[in-house]
Amino acid sequence: MRRLAVGLGCLAAVVVLGGAALAGAPWRVVTGPGNVALLQDPRLRFPVPRPGDLPMIARGEATLTTLLREGERIWYFGAPLEGEPFGVPTEVFDLFADPPPAPGGRAALFGLIDELARTGLHMVPGEALPRGIVRIRSPEPLVTQNCSACHSGVVQGRLWAGVGNKFYNQRAIIDGARAMMRAVIPLLEARPDEAGRDLLARTRRQMTKLERYDALYSRGCRGLGPGMITAARIWQISSKMLWDPAQLTERSMAAEFACGATKPPPLNTLRFRNTLFWDGSVNSLWVAHWPMFDFFGFDQYDRWKQLVESRAIQAMDAFVVFGTPSPSWVSVMGTPVDRAQAARGYGVFHAAQSCASCHGTHDAAGMLRAFRSAVTPLAVVRTDPERALAASDALLERFTPYGWAWVPRLSGLAADYGPGYAASPLCSTFMNYPYLHTGAVANLDQLLRPEHARAPAFWLGDVVDKERVGFFTGALPPPPPPPPLGTAPAPPPRLERRVVPAGHALGHSGAAFGTTLGEEDRRALIEYVKTLRCPEETEAPLAAQP
Repeated sequence: MRRLAVGLGCLAAVVVLGGAALAGAPWRVVTGPGNVALLQDPRLRFPVPRPGDLPMIARGEATLTTLLREGERIWYFGAPLEGEPFGVPTEVFDLFADPPPAPGGRAALFGLIDELARTGLHMVPGEALPRGIVRIRSPEPLVTQNCSACHSGVVQGRLWAGVGNKFYNQRAIIDGARAMMRAVIPLLEARPDEAGRDLLARTRRQMTKLERYDALYSRGCRGLGPGMITAARIWQISSKMLWDPAQLTERSMAAEFACGATKPPPLNTLRFRNTLFWDGSVNSLWVAHWPMFDFFGFDQYDRWKQLVESRAIQAMDAFVVFGTPSPSWVSVMGTPVDRAQAARGYGVFHAAQSCASCHGTHDAAGMLRAFRSAVTPLAVVRTDPERALAASDALLERFTPYGWAWVPRLSGLAADYGPGYAASPLCSTFMNYPYLHTGAVANLDQLLRPEHARAPAFWLGDVVDKERVGFFTGALPPPPPPPPLGTAPAPPPRLERRVVPAGHALGHSGAAFGTTLGEEDRRALIEYVKTLRCPEETEAPLAAQP
């Protein structure tokens, strides 16, 4: 109890950076996973989600354990949201994939594709498709993407659910799908049979969807290197505000449709938050419901509502919010933490008006103990504003009439929830490099240096700089790790030089953000951040505190 009280006292004493009115909000304390003290603003419509909010758990029809197990399988191998806006007809895909080339089968095929244009899709031995690519039967037989394509990432050779895919390459995936369909269309045009005509019609339909989506998704967008998506454009398409590529060719209209390029955010923070997305603009229980408008739109809301009440979607909700892990540094990286340095870093992290002010308090071992959802104004954090400003009031109004999402700043709370970025608890944040929502800062050491001193480029690849926690910087690529004793040297690691777009590495700078620390304090803080984790959800009931 004393430890919890210390955490609460620290958070309650914090005045939100920039003098926002949130410090005076009538905070309510709710006990979260692992007895984390979650400070909630009771003016918000939706609290932090708890397992009992899932109807099937509330009615006793399922347990969290069973839904987590089902949800993980759907996450990787299903598409209950009915696929991305485009896909490749199954028969067309199989012309290229079956019979698989020998030796190596489909793994060799996708390995060859990845060598030509790295897609970021991870091939697991023994599986027929890369993770993130699935077969669906409805509304028609397609091979398409699912959520795990963007929101599962490889760190130290292992695929982790909920970690943003650092190598995701939508451009390569779109171009690959286009090449398959273009190659097949002339062959289908020469087929006189009914099955050929049907497949031709379906292939042309998917090609039309792909071309339209490609034009809407990325036209005029910069900074879309590996691991980046145009998050705001996806919302604009979903809301039907953006429906015709011609809208992006007229200068007056194109200015309304900012790309809002971001890296996919980590998902293991969701069980501690109720202000969602990078900008914290949406208050909702289930973040997984939001992208489903990509597939249904407002003209099919009744169908959408029916689907989100299904067991498959409740299992997905459970897994995304409560099942994505927060592992330890040692279990991921395989190297020890300098405990003496980390102990010093604990004090740096929890100093007044420092890291804990926004990211929550952790104990000496690194476990999260208290957290408050809040939005830091753009004027304070000073990171690239495009993503926050792209979520305009007009855009967000399109998603609010149905009751499943609420926008605080459209309901009289603009002073507290205006344009800015929401800090998250640091749940194994050592896995979330490169840093900032722009993915433009290579490692923690760079993040803790003044913005003008940050590297303008880094080496995107499978080799982790464990000292600085993230990607390597420097003019020359990092050397390959030495092979284990008695083994032959491994092939050189695959590396790609990523040049950071102008302005994307700015912000999150100043005394409050740790960029004025001396060398010893910076090293100690990095060592402590390696220990930061968040507890997992349990079946135990969670109660509100007075």
